Amino acid sequence: MPTGTPYHSFALPYPIRVDNFTDTVNDLPSPYNRPALHLLTHTHSDHLIGLASKSFGYQIICSPDAKEMLLRHEVYAERSLFDHEYRAQKTKTYSHLKVAPCVMPNGEKFYAGSRDLLRAVPLHTPTEFELCDNETVTLTLIDANHCPGAVMFLIEGPRGSVLHTGDMRAEPWFLSSLARNPFLQRYLADSAENLNVLVARNEVIHMEATGLVKTLEAIYLDTASLLSITIVPTKECAVQGLVELIAMFPTTTYFFINSWTWGYEDILKSIALAFHCKIHFDRYKYAIYTHTSDPLMRALGTRDPSSTRFHACERFDRCPFVDVPPHECSIEGTVAPLSMEGKKVVHINPVTMGSAQWDNYKTEVKQHLLRGKSVDSLLVPLSRHSPLPELMNFVSLFRPHRVIPNTLHSSLDGLDWGAMSAMFENCISPLPTSQARSRFSSVTAPPCSLTSNINLGSVLQPTVFSSTSNPELLVTNPEVKHEEIDVAIQNLVGPSFVAEKWADMGGKRSKLEVINMWLSRGDKSKAQQIQGLRWNVLDMPVGIPVAGPSGSTSSGASNRLDALPSRVDVPKDIESCYAVDSDDSSDEGGSNDHAHTAWILFGSGLPDGMPTGGASPSQSGSPPRPMDEVGILSTPVASPVLRLSVDIP
Repeated sequence: MPTGTPYHSFALPYPIRVDNFTDTVNDLPSPYNRPALHLLTHTHSDHLIGLASKSFGYQIICSPDAKEMLLRHEVYAERSLFDHEYRAQKTKTYSHLKVAPCVMPNGEKFYAGSRDLLRAVPLHTPTEFELCDNETVTLTLIDANHCPGAVMFLIEGPRGSVLHTGDMRAEPWFLSSLARNPFLQRYLADSAENLNVLVARNEVIHMEATGLVKTLEAIYLDTASLLSITIVPTKECAVQGLVELIAMFPTTTYFFINSWTWGYEDILKSIALAFHCKIHFDRYKYAIYTHTSDPLMRALGTRDPSSTRFHACERFDRCPFVDVPPHECSIEGTVAPLSMEGKKVVHINPVTMGSAQWDNYKTEVKQHLLRGKSVDSLLVPLSRHSPLPELMNFVSLFRPHRVIPNTLHSSLDGLDWGAMSAMFENCISPLPTSQARSRFSSVTAPPCSLTSNINLGSVLQPTVFSSTSNPELLVTNPEVKHEEIDVAIQNLVGPSFVAEKWADMGGKRSKLEVINMWLSRGDKSKAQQIQGLRWNVLDMPVGIPVAGPSGSTSSGASNRLDALPSRVDVPKDIESCYAVDSDDSSDEGGSNDHAHTAWILFGSGLPDGMPTGGASPSQSGSPPRPMDEVGILSTPVASPVLRLSVDIP
């Protein structure tokens, strides 16, 4: 999992580890020192940590597409060396996970040393797995609407049922499909609103007593865009608008689609279907897409660059039809030169953008084109993660007992998890009886000496939070710069001034503004409960007196908060846009590595302004851990630095 995953990536209360394949810490309590099962949700590189190690030797549960993509994975440096004939053969990053038996000339097979660690399970097929001699769980894989091969895991067993989303996009149509999924229907929240139905029920019988209806113990939620309150267009609305803009260009215009990572396939499909043409792929991307289970993705690609004007080839080594010479492209009004083949090239960049901004952007681009102005770049607001409004609708669909984040921003020092208690307080079900609750609460989370410790028995209620720094001062600190810029902005190709004007840039400031809104939602008694923990998000001096989070927000923040009910409904004018119903495997921060490699191979030195990396924020000491009726439970903000274990078999 990405950096900042709680519980060392374990899906508590089960000893099942998700998207983390590093060695666990030696002194972790059993069973968290040896996972009973390893799950892989998808193949973005931030979910493959530790899997490249040749010493890894455990079975991995994944989808069939994820297995195919993983076994064909090549890092950019290696595939560049092969494509330019510096390597005699391809270097597959994860080839050690499947070793075929040795076949002799006479056809005889020798299986010594052969293995296949990737257990591909078909979607919507409940499959039993053994955790130990006397305990089994049933796993059901469900599409996550994130990228090819991406799935959610429904884990059912004697300790309750857990839904791990991995990375996902919970669009309206996706929620409708989940509500009709027979493997999830028994976990849906009670939607009976008819008074006669409520009266006719036998309320003496608990809803779970019959076994027909169940409540999820926890949802492990994709929180990559938790701190964005923007209502973004659906993928369908985004690509429909893009096709409309492309159609306004002359038919001699060529387009470079910056599909820099897996997950932008909707753009490729819509363009291919709308203009009845194929998309030019590089060798690596073509090999990946032609081995997926999606028949359209297998068919829409071509290796012939002269046969189409739409290209999604290697962005650091583009074909001559869309390879534009270096030029100044950061100033509005600058006209880009023609490509090496003399073609006018327009770059298409996926970004994060709100629905209102998208409508305004389309209007401006259409006006520019009608007036004959040069347009060298198009944006498309295709988000692969759900922002907060969509996450609230997703959680409300099930109303689990707990919501646990899959990702926490380490620089926020636990503030994002603390704010989740207010974000989802109206989207969850009350905790069950103390007897049932103890099955989950008594699980001891792996110890970690980080700054936030939360009672696992009530994981949505942070016990301690802040008493030395004022969130309002942090948000308005003029020295705070845009850190943690949106990853799509970091991977732009072509002119950047358009994205700077229209796209959501992300950054720590905007995240803190959202956090500040939700910390201010509770009354004073709740504010007192979350005081006491020192946090140092922006390295401000400690000791600043604070009246309490409930009094630290501005009126503007309050107005924005009022616009976010417990369940967010998409406005009618936006909903009308909906239908009725990279070649890089990296999801985070992979662009710098690629740029470095590209310049080392084909350039001289590094381009001006290219970052060389930086140290992660330091962590402060851990306060006393909270107590409840079950005992002391340590809840880490993120996994600690993992040490290599010498006793792993």
